[in-house]
Amino acid sequence: MNQKPFISVIIKTYNEQSGIAGTINSIREQLDFLHMQYEVIVADSLSDDKTREIAMRHQAKVVTLKEGKDRCCGVGHQLGYLYARGEFLLLMDGDMALQPGFIERGVRFLLRNPDYAGVAGTVTMDEAVSYEFQSRQQRLHKIYPLGDCSHLGGGGLYRRSAIEQIGYLTHSGLHAYEEAELGMRLKHAGYRLRRLNTPYFFHQSYDMPTFALLRHRWRGGYAFASGELLKSAWKKPYFTDAVLAVKNEAVFSLYLSGLCLLLLSGNLRFIGYGLLPVIAFFLLKAMKNRSAKAAALSVINLTVFSAGLIRGLLSPLKAPDVTPVHEVLEVSE
Repeated sequence: MNQKPFISVIIKTYNEQSGIAGTINSIREQLDFLHMQYEVIVADSLSDDKTREIAMRHQAKVVTLKEGKDRCCGVGHQLGYLYARGEFLLLMDGDMALQPGFIERGVRFLLRNPDYAGVAGTVTMDEAVSYEFQSRQQRLHKIYPLGDCSHLGGGGLYRRSAIEQIGYLTHSGLHAYEEAELGMRLKHAGYRLRRLNTPYFFHQSYDMPTFALLRHRWRGGYAFASGELLKSAWKKPYFTDAVLAVKNEAVFSLYLSGLCLLLLSGNLRFIGYGLLPVIAFFLLKAMKNRSAKAAALSVINLTVFSAGLIRGLLSPLKAPDVTPVHEVLEVSE
């Protein structure tokens, strides 16, 4: 690679003391091997553990929130972006390990294809404990499809000039879907995104049991993100894209609303008819997965996130580029 641009690596974290050192080391190994100029910025959501201290010991600049109410998935990378200087932006989480070869191939692709705003690669995961991550593991080829795609789930390598053109990196008010929202804005600005057939990162999933994770998703606001996405996209040219991104939750939330009305009516016949779709859904899932337990967990998971869509629509949403109260921590020279 003849051209070696400056790369800003932005790692979003929240209570990642067990993984952040490995994440930073995997990045440094690859970029040092390529003799590239780079910086590592850890954007922390006010972790309760030693994430910030460990990141600083590994020579990262740490940008941290000062108020817990500002925590959400979208705020991390946006916060780091405010201090990034690179021509390219590599977005990662603190529970990921960068895989060999991705940076070189990603940079080469972007330098040769100026109409592309970003690239990602293939993803591997550990053995998941919860239903959410087990389901995600089974659908990796759908969640992270190869070739041109609507967005780069899990992060990616982005062209800074494209981000500057659309105003901000990630929506600082979204509890999830921030990468999908970014992809929508880039698409409507005329850019394309691509997932290369080369390893990008290894992901360590949450080790929480299914119901503990669902409670965590609800309490932290993650479950509300589909409604927040729809609200953020309202009257925007990509609203239809937003609806398609959350179509499962949207359809099921309409069904749940109708079912609640039937329950309030007290008409047992109508209630029975109203339960038929969810029973059919359960049976189809059970046959597909050959597991009644997996089918039940699928229904419960979809119910929680569909209810969360309604909650997200009804909750206030921050402006996308609002800068939360924060501070910068740097290692003393």
